[in-house]
This record gives sequence, structure tokens and C-alpha cells, in this order.
Amino acid sequence: MGVSVVIPAFNAARLIGAAIASAQAQSQPPDEIIVIDDCSTDDTGGVVREMMASDDRIALLRTPRNSGPGAARNLGLTRAGGDWIALLDADDAFDRDRLEQLTGLAGAAGVDMVSDNILCCAGDVSEPVPMYRPDELPTKPFILSTARFVDGCVGDRRRPRQSLGFMQPLMARSFLRHHRLRYVEGARFGEDFLLYLACLAAGARWLVTPQPMYRYTIRSGSLTERQSPADLWRVRTAIQAMLDDPTLVPGSPLARSGRRCRTRIDHNYFYRAFTDAVKSGAGYEALRVLFSSFASPGHVVQASFEQMPTILRKAMAGGYVSPRQKSRTAARTPAGDAAAS
Repeated sequence: MGVSVVIPAFNAARLIGAAIASAQAQSQPPDEIIVIDDCSTDDTGGVVREMMASDDRIALLRTPRNSGPGAARNLGLTRAGGDWIALLDADDAFDRDRLEQLTGLAGAAGVDMVSDNILCCAGDVSEPVPMYRPDELPTKPFILSTARFVDGCVGDRRRPRQSLGFMQPLMARSFLRHHRLRYVEGARFGEDFLLYLACLAAGARWLVTPQPMYRYTIRSGSLTERQSPADLWRVRTAIQAMLDDPTLVPGSPLARSGRRCRTRIDHNYFYRAFTDAVKSGAGYEALRVLFSSFASPGHVVQASFEQMPTILRKAMAGGYVSPRQKSRTAARTPAGDAAAS
């Protein structure tokens, strides 16, 4: 079964070579490795072109403007010709036999999506750690239901990086095209979750193996840590649409998991929208968000207590700087200092 590896990249010149090399070194080589340069300002394109000189499987595409991971991946999906689409982020890597193992499992089970556990790699940790411990997943490959997927994306404050939405499944290209499924291009957070949920809603059968073969690099300040209110609301809208489906059985596992997920998203959304308005000096907007629903004040208060350690650290380091304060500071900065910064 042919595989197209799709790698979106933005300012990844230091890392993209290792990601491509991990795809090249697969025990079952991919048919093609498609890199989408999302208008990088560094030499990402140059690194890829150098590798293209010795491997004609590598293709380089470039977005007309920086549009985010969803748009970059969609460009790769349009170009891909393999039976399976394997997404790989520019700072991540595949274990050597990942594609062989996953396509073998998918072929035997006749599924539309297949994924593995993830190995979380951090700069301060010598050995990668599985996102899910052996006792947290079945010991054998299993079919992931929509209810279990949604429930597994609710998140835990103690383990914020554990989520089924972080998995990187191989997806059957024929299934995506038949159902006209693509990434939401405006999203810079949750775009994977939205596509996977749409796949499951369209009837996809998703097989998961507990074996970890995808190496996920943890970086401080990544997009997963910078959720905008608009991104959170986009995810909430998808969950609400699922809950509003007249075929959904009230009290079913999917209905329960959907409500839990919606509550957690509301929790994050109202806190982020309120604090963003406060930091911007938009008092009226902050009040509007705070009292926009019966539950919103409770979400803001509870999230504020949860974030208190972070708030105190930032306060001790000099506090928050609003966009208005930043612009005033920039206006007072001499041209010579600005050029040197």
C-alpha cells in the first residue's frame, strides 16, 4: 500500500532534515515525501531542496502566504497520490518501521484510519516517554469509537499533553476524498481534532495500536499552548453540532462525552476571552464575556484559581503587558534601539 508523507513546515530549517530523514529511513519506504513550506522566513526551503537533489521522492510546495497548519496540510492532501496519508510535523519523527506496521494493521483490519501511541520527547528528558502508559490502553489494537475519542480529548490539568487528539493517524486517501474531508484552514489550534471528529462522524473505522512509534517533540510556546478564543469557539461549535444531531441518543456514551468536552472547552474559552479583553484594556468586552451566560462567571473564577501559580510567576517577573502598552513602548523606542532589537 503506497504512502504519501505530508510535512507542513514553518521556519523549521534546523529540524526539517531530521523529519525527512526519518521518513526516508522507513522499512517500508513511502511513495513520496511532500513538504509544504508555509512561507518560512528562514532557509527551510533551501534545506529541503538540498535533500531533493538526492531523492526524487521529495517534493516541495509553498503556500502563497503564511496560512497556518490546516492550509499547509490541505495543500499536501491535494498533491498526495498514495493510498494512505501520513502526517508528520517538521519537528517530529517516525520510528523506522512505523509505516510498515500501521499499513499492515490497516490492511488486515480493513479500516479507514490507523494510529499508534506517541512518544513524547522533551529537551530536558533523556528518554522519550509514551503519552499513554501501558496500563492506560488495551494491550492489543482496538477500534476507537467516537465517544472514546471525544472523551479522550477532554484533557486533564495534571496531564495536559495527554489527548487522543494528538495522535497522528494514517488516513485512507480514498475515504477523505469520497467524503470531501479537509482541515479547517482558519484554525491554528484543534485542526487535527476537527478533522478526526469529521472523519468519525462520516463513519470512519479507526484502529489504534498501543505501540508508540511516533516521536512528538514537546516545545514550550507551541501552538497547542496558545489557544485563541476563536480557535476554542470553533472546536466548541463542532462539539455542539454533534450534540444537536437529532440521531444522537440522549444519555448515550457519546452524548455524555460530548457534554464533558463542551464544558471543558467553555472553561478554557471564557477564561481566555475574559483575560485577553482585560489585558487589552477592553473593559466592556471583558464584562460582556464574563456575563455572557449563566455559567461563564463560574468558568472564569475557577480557571483563574487554576492559573494562579502562572499568574503569580508572571506578576513577579514584571506582570502582563497589554497590546496597548506594547504599542506605546514601541512608539517611545528610538529608531536605533528598534533596529538593534
